[in-house]
Amino acid sequence: MDFIKNVVSQITSTNLNTSVKAFKSLIESDPKLYKLTTEMFTQTRPGDPAIPSNLATFIVQLNSLVRSAPVFSTERWASSPLTRFIEPYIRTPSGYEFFLNAKVNNAFHDILKDWGKFLCGPESAAVLTSEPNGWFSPDALANMRDFEKTFVCDSSKPHWGFNSWEKFFNRELRQGARPIAEPDNPGVVSAAVDGVTHKFATNIKDEYWLKNQPYSLEDMLDGDPIAGQFVGGTVLQVYLEPTGYHRWHAPVSGIIVRTLEIPGVFCPAQRDSTSLDNWVSESQGYAVHTATRHLIVIETEDKVVVCCLFAGILERGSCETTVLPGDYVEKGQELGMFHFGGSTHCLIFEPRVRVDWKDTENMKVGQEISRISLGNISGVSE
Repeated sequence: MDFIKNVVSQITSTNLNTSVKAFKSLIESDPKLYKLTTEMFTQTRPGDPAIPSNLATFIVQLNSLVRSAPVFSTERWASSPLTRFIEPYIRTPSGYEFFLNAKVNNAFHDILKDWGKFLCGPESAAVLTSEPNGWFSPDALANMRDFEKTFVCDSSKPHWGFNSWEKFFNRELRQGARPIAEPDNPGVVSAAVDGVTHKFATNIKDEYWLKNQPYSLEDMLDGDPIAGQFVGGTVLQVYLEPTGYHRWHAPVSGIIVRTLEIPGVFCPAQRDSTSLDNWVSESQGYAVHTATRHLIVIETEDKVVVCCLFAGILERGSCETTVLPGDYVEKGQELGMFHFGGSTHCLIFEPRVRVDWKDTENMKVGQEISRISLGNISGVSE
């Protein structure tokens, strides 16, 4: 243990990003955190990918990560490098305890801020090329179908006109690229995000279970009094793919009656998942309770109240709401966006609203996902 600590100490401060340097100092100065990091390296599972097996290498690779932009890969989670990097450790007993520590949580928030600054800078555009693993390589464009037709860009310009990775990630839709389903029909709900259906349930309670995970409206809405209005109602949860579109749009027309920003923790996931895919999937339920999340509540002209929740997971945790209480929004109008990564989204309806859900696994902004009318439905669907 002393040998590892000496090696870490030899990493010069000038070589480290400010936030990574502070993280290193935190571990070195706290015996409990130092013990947990040492243990988590020995607890990683057989079959885990090649990962740092000591603190010195961990710090060096973390520092390299926050000075680089995600590259494209056909592997599903390669464009979420921080998730891939820490996931093997979070799935260990000591690593899980380490990353849930409040001081570690604060340190990683600072690391994410520094990484965000890099991703907003011009150096991050280096991955926006047609080279292998570039975001405009043939493989990438095959994955992001109709990219040039769908998004505001210019393939004749360097980096297709994006001056940073964040600008690319947070790209805007071309006019008309996502037609809005029956824009003048208040009974038609359109998709607020591009995503994959994760869960759907009716007759929800303040505390309920879906796919072996506990949910609580009280916690999801951070104790806001409005939570009681939705007990017995309907919830739809959608997951956003890392390579997809990450802006949010109004699912119905109406008045913004409430917005709320809820700070969250860095590590919301459980540790007993058997794979990275399962781990990210199982993080969805935890994210809507514990991750950074924004609430936007809309009241339609028929006095139907819809709660939109947007939550981040790990590096996909930065949310921005662009509407204010009192604003009137048209169905399909932009409400906000994720920065540096997508995450998860919930639509929550009151119990007095009948929701006829269209069984849509993959959805695009603007397409019809349900029809609503006043009148109860009962039962639970998963």
